[in-house]
Amino acid sequence: MPQTDLSSAVPAPRAVHGPSPQPWTGPPGPPDAGPPLSAEAAARALGLRRSEIETAVGLGLLATTEGAGEPGERPKVPASEIRRLLPSVDRPDGLRAQVATTGARDGAALLGITEERFAKLARLGLLTPVRCHLNRYHCVVWRYLADELRAVRRHQAPHLTGQLPPPLRQLLATGDDARPRTWRRRVMAERLDRAGTTWERAAAVAAPLPRSHTAALLTPDEQRSLDAARPRPLFARARSGAAERLLEPLTRALPGPETEQYAAEFAELLDEARTTARTPHCVPRVRRSAGRLRRPTPTRPPQPPGPGSTGPARKHRQERARHAPRGQDRSSRSLA
Repeated sequence: MPQTDLSSAVPAPRAVHGPSPQPWTGPPGPPDAGPPLSAEAAARALGLRRSEIETAVGLGLLATTEGAGEPGERPKVPASEIRRLLPSVDRPDGLRAQVATTGARDGAALLGITEERFAKLARLGLLTPVRCHLNRYHCVVWRYLADELRAVRRHQAPHLTGQLPPPLRQLLATGDDARPRTWRRRVMAERLDRAGTTWERAAAVAAPLPRSHTAALLTPDEQRSLDAARPRPLFARARSGAAERLLEPLTRALPGPETEQYAAEFAELLDEARTTARTPHCVPRVRRSAGRLRRPTPTRPPQPPGPGSTGPARKHRQERARHAPRGQDRSSRSLA
């Protein structure tokens, strides 16, 4: 029996209320005037928390600029983005509401179910986390987009009530936890959506793979191209060193079907990169710039890999091909 995806209207965690935005006294002049801001400065200007800025960038609600590829250079936020978002950041449908997240307790309340039911649905991969962090007891806490959970309840998704079907109960009995897997695929899909070159798409797919799965396929020049295209974190140090060591395994694909599928997708993208461009573009550019604040488009989150399934890289290429103009090439412990 095929599993029904409850998060066909993508994730959201506990609502948090940061400080009220302070008036931003940026450089006067045209909308694009002024140097881009660091992620920290953008968070202060918009009155948002670090985690909210990261979520906004991941959802494509906040554009960033990439530098010229210098080692260690981090994405920045154009001054025009602050001017665009600041007037509406605290409206009911503004940026703060769109990036609000919830944990298991508040998420269960949003869906009108028990925490135990919520945890089961999340472990089955029917609810996709958007973020995770460690609590004071060094347990992994998963966060979900509040907007997505409201959409799940609004659409009266199955399995919110009543007994779970036997196949799902059997899957729960195995102890399998799909949360890390679905979160990894979500992160990959977000990176693919922001990627501007084939090398950047290849780097997004390579990120959860062991280096041994990619290094053997690359020449030294290609390895440098891939390393230069790897996504850079917004913040210099988002977590402590101890937290990084505990959370790092969650970013790695599990041996078996997941690793095999990512490796196959990486090989396809590598072939594409070799026929299009040997190195990534090394010019500043704005990612996902938008003329207005938009709500996240409900989409079907990435599914765990399986026989015959289509991974996020292939789906991304298919989506790009559909919208391409004619004549163009279409080529540890954890808590819910």
